[in-house]
Amino acid sequence: MKFVLETGLNILIHSYDVDMISITGISPEHPGLKSGLIDEWDADNHLGIFRKSVSLRTNGAIKGWPPQNVAEFNPEHFSGFVEDQPEIVLLGTGQHLHFPPQDCLAFLQQQNIGYEVMDTAAACRTFNVLAAEGRDVILAMLMIKTN
Repeated sequence: MKFVLETGLNILIHSYDVDMISITGISPEHPGLKSGLIDEWDADNHLGIFRKSVSLRTNGAIKGWPPQNVAEFNPEHFSGFVEDQPEIVLLGTGQHLHFPPQDCLAFLQQQNIGYEVMDTAAACRTFNVLAAEGRDVILAMLMIKTN
């Protein structure tokens, strides 16, 4: 177990499962509340629960992410990360590690963006650690239900 200091400056993963993620540190004014991106909202704890694929950035930006499974991946799904120029993209692929097609990863390499492909649990833990260090990271999560 690793303890991470919550500074209040970033959003953090509060809890996760292969088909949901809850994020703490979301303000009540977050555009995701009005757009329907956040599936459930806990106003007392400023906690958002997401059940669809999503990308989030340590600075608080949260966006829907179109692919719902690895078979849908194409380089265009990764093009939105280029404008943000994060240090690294963490890709959470559900209960098991599933590598995207090589052309998707090559696209990130060509843009000089680092990436790491992990299962959901590892990606969430890594995101929290890097966020606590003040790193500029994007976590892209597929919400894949357990078979």
